[in-house]
Amino acid sequence: MIPAPASGPDDRPPVSVLLPVLNERPYLRDCLDSLLSQDYPNILEILVLDGGSSDGSVAIAESSGDIRVRVVDNPRITAAAAMNAGIAVAKGQIVCRADAHTLYAPDYVLRCVMTLLETGAENVGGPMRAVGTTNFGRAVAAATSSRWGIGPGVFHYADRRVEADTVYLGCWWLKTLQDLGGYDETLLQWAAEDQELNFRIRNSGGRVIVDPSIRSWYFPRETPRALARQYHNYGLAKASTLAKHGRLPTWRPLAPAALVLASVTAAAVGRGWMRVAIPAGHGLACAAVALRLGADPEVTPHRVFAAFEICHWSYGTGFWAGLWRFATGRGFDSRPVGHR
Repeated sequence: MIPAPASGPDDRPPVSVLLPVLNERPYLRDCLDSLLSQDYPNILEILVLDGGSSDGSVAIAESSGDIRVRVVDNPRITAAAAMNAGIAVAKGQIVCRADAHTLYAPDYVLRCVMTLLETGAENVGGPMRAVGTTNFGRAVAAATSSRWGIGPGVFHYADRRVEADTVYLGCWWLKTLQDLGGYDETLLQWAAEDQELNFRIRNSGGRVIVDPSIRSWYFPRETPRALARQYHNYGLAKASTLAKHGRLPTWRPLAPAALVLASVTAAAVGRGWMRVAIPAGHGLACAAVALRLGADPEVTPHRVFAAFEICHWSYGTGFWAGLWRFATGRGFDSRPVGHR
């Protein structure tokens, strides 16, 4: 049930923006500037939910010069815990999640609220538009914006308003999040929180809508190592959701998992060239798509090829590692390693 909007400027519902932060100094100033430039007339607060930053991120937030920016301690560190801390103190009727690695169009919050009101959906958001700032970062952006790179994940490249299994970030009525019990910060691998929350929304009969008029620009990982760690963790995250719910939110993780399983099986029992046929075929397909994407003068094909290979193999191995954890009773890392 959608609450009746509270009165405010233009009678639009008041909004709380929740921004989880942990050592985001290189990105935070520009992120906050874009949030403070929003044209929505009733943003009550921008809560910077800090998980113990040691790089000066808190000082940047505190020096914003805008009384709407408020730092909230997040002693439990993770993004899921940060969102729960923000939900507990948010004053707005509507909650918009933000990410420090992202810049927001001036009408971002306005479009979120309009889509929420017009569709009656439980969660709305825009596509995850990746923009690289280095040679490898631009290759990652190209790879993760393509269907070959990411599969049928419409929240990466939707060109019209459509129902989806998840969205980038999100915007909800505060009551929706409260009724769901907030984010799961104990049973899941860290970074699983968004897709798992949307899974619960859809399981309860709710809808998740992606709308390309909701515009933001995300800065992806800019080194091969960082990308591999991110996608390995994504695989672990999907396995943790499977362990919790007994099924996956979408079949997409099965594609990289099948690639890994089939390749290992062929290497173990195949003969001659059959042992390497699957990874070789996959590599040729990656190369063909990378050459096409390399038509963009800012994107180098060999780096796109590397990004494809890293994403697919890291995701697949992460998924199997997660299933092994579950099968052996080891459990999942609710916090990043080093922040337990």
